[in-house]
Amino acid sequence: MIILLHFIKKLFLTVLILVTVGIFAKANAQDPHFSQFYASPLLLNPALTGAFPGNIRASGSYREQWPSIMYPFKTGTFSIDGNILHDKIGENDIMGIGLTGIFDNTNNGGLKSNTLSPSISFHKTLYKDDNATYSLGGGFMASMNTKILDYSKMVFGQQLTPQGYDSNLPTGESRNGFTAVSFDYSAGLVYSAISEDDSYYIGGSVYHLNQPKENLNGTTHQIIPRYVVHAGGSFLSGTSNRLYLSSVYMKAETYSELIIGAVYGMGLLNTYSYDSEKNDITVLAGVWYRYKDAVIPYVGIEVGSVRGGLSYDINVSTLNAASNLKGGFELSMSYTFATSEAAKTRQKTQCPGGKQNHLKWFGF
Repeated sequence: MIILLHFIKKLFLTVLILVTVGIFAKANAQDPHFSQFYASPLLLNPALTGAFPGNIRASGSYREQWPSIMYPFKTGTFSIDGNILHDKIGENDIMGIGLTGIFDNTNNGGLKSNTLSPSISFHKTLYKDDNATYSLGGGFMASMNTKILDYSKMVFGQQLTPQGYDSNLPTGESRNGFTAVSFDYSAGLVYSAISEDDSYYIGGSVYHLNQPKENLNGTTHQIIPRYVVHAGGSFLSGTSNRLYLSSVYMKAETYSELIIGAVYGMGLLNTYSYDSEKNDITVLAGVWYRYKDAVIPYVGIEVGSVRGGLSYDINVSTLNAASNLKGGFELSMSYTFATSEAAKTRQKTQCPGGKQNHLKWFGF
């Protein structure tokens, strides 16, 4: 009986992953899903490459989804980006380069998706007065995407015997899965207004601009573009606290998603100085709401240039009867390096700007 139940559960997961592949092929909503979208800025908009206070930024996120099933869906991303050519461009302009990697595993590795994406951006100051600096930035990203379907992680009818499931029996398929490789391009724009205490931004991007085709087990499918619109701001509260507002809307053919939310950062220790390192400690707490899907509470902490955050999806959609309100947890980390004297000066000031125009938002 136990063997039969194990087989049924594994067979259910196999069907689930095959249906997922079919949905991806038809709806083309194959991009990774992160609740902490702000923690992976290069996946939100290539124009955000290099737009941060400092010279180099390293960040990453890890997510487990649907923990109530045997094998949760696991998704992770890492990125490193920086701003360069400070002596070659305008004082308030930014040129950024970056590299992003994504992995996504389902059904205990039955379906693996991996992406590697270099990006570049440039931000030009449009106008600057005593109150704020206004800039427009554009970015471009190229990506190599691979999908690997491993039949050895799945169950087939030929492997079911009167004694139970036998993984050593052949699957009956002509090969042990398939691999699909595709290349695509993405681009985006972001407009920002930055004052001494606050900053505002609005941006848009399009991923899979060239609508590449991928071969999934002998059938060719076209990847439809994903459109993104995002906006938000950062507002100083008192002397060391800050309120962050952010929102994003994404759409890819029949798939769409809207997330809005706020985070409040309370400074516990702030020692901003021009002749010492920045040793501030900030506790963060907030909540996001994914429309008709999930409530997402968030807690985090900043220590100097390091930020860590943890969120959990509380499912409130029509699937909550099956999910039992469980969605998935997500962990994010980021660290910014200041290698030049100008960047160190920017990091030691509490204002969003500084000598150069850098966007202060919840992405770092």
